Amino acid sequence: MRETLLATVLLASAVTVAGCRHKSKTPEEAYQRFAGAVRAQDGAALFDALDQSTRWDLMTIQKAHREAYDIVLSNYPEGPERQREKRRYEPEATAPSAREFFKNQTAPGLISTLKAVVAGPAKIERKDDNEVEAVVASGDRLPFARGQDGSWGYAGLQKQTTEDKNRAYHDLDVVRASAADYERAAARAAK
Repeated sequence: MRETLLATVLLASAVTVAGCRHKSKTPEEAYQRFAGAVRAQDGAALFDALDQSTRWDLMTIQKAHREAYDIVLSNYPEGPERQREKRRYEPEATAPSAREFFKNQTAPGLISTLKAVVAGPAKIERKDDNEVEAVVASGDRLPFARGQDGSWGYAGLQKQTTEDKNRAYHDLDVVRASAADYERAAARAAK
């Protein structure tokens, strides 16, 4: 009976921790999660330590690439353009999730550049209620932001991911327009 109770408590604890993967309630906790992920060279944990906006942008980019990839495969005629566009979208489109893609493709380079920066503790300086900077021993300032859900995360990739998301939307529009052109051309050729 005691083993069953212990197993139940451990299972409940694991479920609680897994369900709170993205929830840093304070800037200090967010910095600790971020720094811990970098030190451990854990790309998945680093994704989880990002601010909500950045994670959502990365998920949106993957979704747009997946849709573009599907359109290319189903609507583009065989040839060099189809192969080029297929290669362009395939890595992100076929990844199990934006988190997995980030872990395998983005995180290794990011971790190598951040490892020395997070070697020690940081002092948190508030900019406003939703933005802080973690000032590390080297003097570098790392931005953290509060998401709509109240959680805190590393915001140093926010500007780039927003630009990448906008580019992904525009690229998807171009792929859709090209697919429509190919369909019209095929319909004309069939007449």
